[in-house]
Amino acid sequence: MTTSIQLPEKHKQLIIWTLLCIMPLIGMAVDLISPSLPAIATGLLIPVSTAKNVIAVYLFGYALGNFFTGFLTDAWGRQRLIRIGLFVFVMVSLLPVFFANITILLLARFLQGISLGAVAVLLRSIFADIFPSEKLVRMGTLTGTMWGLGPIIGPIIGGYLQFYIGWQAGFCFFAVAAACAFIAVYRWIPETHTNHHPLRLSTITHNLMAVLRDQKFMSMTLLMGLVYSLIITFNTAGPFLIQTKFNYSPIFFGHLAFYLGLAFLVTTFICRYLLKKYTVSRLFFITIHLFFTCALLAVIASYFFRDSISLVVITSLLMFSASGFIFPLSMGVGLSMFRQIAGTATATMFLINILITSLTAFLVSFVTIQNAIPLMWLYFLLFSVVVIVYWMMISPSNSTNVEKQAT
Repeated sequence: MTTSIQLPEKHKQLIIWTLLCIMPLIGMAVDLISPSLPAIATGLLIPVSTAKNVIAVYLFGYALGNFFTGFLTDAWGRQRLIRIGLFVFVMVSLLPVFFANITILLLARFLQGISLGAVAVLLRSIFADIFPSEKLVRMGTLTGTMWGLGPIIGPIIGGYLQFYIGWQAGFCFFAVAAACAFIAVYRWIPETHTNHHPLRLSTITHNLMAVLRDQKFMSMTLLMGLVYSLIITFNTAGPFLIQTKFNYSPIFFGHLAFYLGLAFLVTTFICRYLLKKYTVSRLFFITIHLFFTCALLAVIASYFFRDSISLVVITSLLMFSASGFIFPLSMGVGLSMFRQIAGTATATMFLINILITSLTAFLVSFVTIQNAIPLMWLYFLLFSVVVIVYWMMISPSNSTNVEKQAT
């Protein structure tokens, strides 16, 4: 067990809010681009499935950036790596602005994913450095809330940028926002990691196996990936269904995604409030089965209202709300574990859950969505797997272990 680093309270608060303000950038890296997917397909003369891979490629790079940075940060520390990650993100965000072709675009998205994935694992590792274990579960819900600002403001910013300027404007926005984050990090974030681990294969293997063998940690990781896939499914399929099939504008889609992101954010606040009144295990049980039932009813309803925008909006709202409950709760429990190797643990957590979402985005790119039925089935299938994970790995017989990790 490692102790948190001792810093003056004023400096600690400055670090915390600097890092929290970077969280929305990570959350909007997918959502800001989503309104532009149809325009990218049209403007670059590429198939719709290729345009959808703009999301899948980013997520794949994000997963790799998380994973490998975890080992590096446990060996080398946080400060230097987070500066490098933000600087690289600024540079690669400018590539599609000057070179408008699909090869450069996919390369830029992959490198965006690697660099921002590195930043994400470093942010979470710094939180683990400066907070004691008992505060990390609630901090997990707060970081989830700040991350949730990205899906709220990202689509509406992306919708307006797409409508008035074009799809490349989103990449200019990324470059400017990341440059501001780089300046803030350079000025105010010190080195917080003092328990360095040698960068040796044997050490990496030992730490990695310790994480992978922990059933509770893995269950939290799988839940995060599956419920985040609900959001990614909408971000991948939604622009084409709403803009191409239902003939709404990118601004309409941006506003819709704004309200869906707002639902995610509100439910993270509700989750934090309910943690004061109910156990983690009870919240898992109720929310998982409640939203699974909603997904099942949505599939049934889709056969009667297949061309209903209202059904798409209401069901997607429920799925974003489900993610707002389950994702930060799972992340909070996971962050409270393996604090002595926080970089490796968080890297493994996000490698697996982002690989799940990347695979989901890739598979959704092959699904032709002409009406609400396929989208409702995708939501239902994802939640079916959530229920399976719950009963196999987080069943009531194992609830005591979950509570111990949350307290």
